[in-house]
Amino acid sequence: MGSADGQTDPEFQPVFENRVRFAETDQQGIVFYGEYFTFQDETVSQFFREIDYSYERMAADGWQVHVVNAELNYRDAAEFGDVLVNELRVAEMGTASIAFEYRVKRSADGRLLADGSVTQVAVDLETEEPIAVPEEFREAVAAFQGSLETDG
Repeated sequence: MGSADGQTDPEFQPVFENRVRFAETDQQGIVFYGEYFTFQDETVSQFFREIDYSYERMAADGWQVHVVNAELNYRDAAEFGDVLVNELRVAEMGTASIAFEYRVKRSADGRLLADGSVTQVAVDLETEEPIAVPEEFREAVAAFQGSLETDG
């Protein structure tokens, strides 16, 4: 898949794996839909660790991120005991925003279970006003996934 300007979109990276716990299932025996937002959030957190830019490092550098939008599309059901591979890529980075694309697959058969996105905005740690995503963060993302869509 390519973007409108002819560049190739970065590949999804598997960054978080989890086994479905009984507590994450509903009365029907499948993963409760709301749990996928937790899986998505865990994947973003692990992505930050993978690029060596944890929340602690952000705070030390005087900034943090706030989620401003999250979406999920449900494709198939996961059940108790399934091992899930959660994948992520930064699809676009604006001046202050980071747009992630997410998908989760069942490890046993590679079946797509859900996909979606989450957008975060960089904010000053003290004022919580939007700020430009630091260059060091941009560089870490680009180094990890090989490319980066950016408009700022």
